[in-house]
Amino acid sequence: MNFFKVSFSICLQNLRKWSKDYRIWSIFALLFIVIQIYVDDIKKLSLYLDCDIPVWIFPFMYSQYYTKVLFTVPIILLFCNAPFIDQNQLYIYIRSGRKKWLTGQILYIIAASFIYYLFILVISILSTSIYGGFSMEWGKCLFTLAETNIAIAHNCPFVDISSLIVDYFTPLQAVGFTFLVSWLNAVLIGMTIFTCNYLTNIKYLGISISAFMIVFSWFVLNTGLPVLVHYSPTSWITLDNIDIGGKTTNPGFSYCITFYLICIILLISLSFLLSRKKGIDVRS
Repeated sequence: MNFFKVSFSICLQNLRKWSKDYRIWSIFALLFIVIQIYVDDIKKLSLYLDCDIPVWIFPFMYSQYYTKVLFTVPIILLFCNAPFIDQNQLYIYIRSGRKKWLTGQILYIIAASFIYYLFILVISILSTSIYGGFSMEWGKCLFTLAETNIAIAHNCPFVDISSLIVDYFTPLQAVGFTFLVSWLNAVLIGMTIFTCNYLTNIKYLGISISAFMIVFSWFVLNTGLPVLVHYSPTSWITLDNIDIGGKTTNPGFSYCITFYLICIILLISLSFLLSRKKGIDVRS
């Protein structure tokens, strides 16, 4: 019990530092601006269609590859200071021990990733609901945008609504599944940066690998080679790149979840196993 109490305390301490970290404030300010730009496009299209502005836009906000990059790159900025070393970390490391300290940092990555996408979800709902009523249905606007090219015709190229998603999922199902895969992808990126930076002391190694993962997802979506989607975890953060009802050649939901979990567990195991004789570098 004491092990987890100390680990959670380390995690919470990292989260409390957000209040004085301008980098964190910049990340969420950027997300807020990008969300409002997307909502403005949805509002414009809703006015044209003479229907209520849809609330459940979260599963589609980063379906288009440019918006996927815009919503994913800030995750690298969120974890770029891994392994989160500052002036008091040496004291915490000595007092808590290696295993508790590592567990606390991993819990922080998991919690920070959850908060990141929770912020996007909540702000998207609040930003749309203030313009109209709250409904548990997709609504006329999303159905119409999914079946037509109105978004392109009205110069809203970043609005990309998948007909497969609106046909096969309820809004809550789509939001839940999209949130889960997005959260796991963020944890994978965070653990990649943390593990690489912590074990090698090469500050930008983990950042470079994570950036490649994001760029590779852009490459996959533009090559027209469906098989590559199976090896691009960042591509799976929207349901249009996951197989639905056997209608596509994309990887299935179980495949994606299993891939994420195996990679995350492997990175966590490497962090513990290869750090037995390693301390922390307070200069990093």
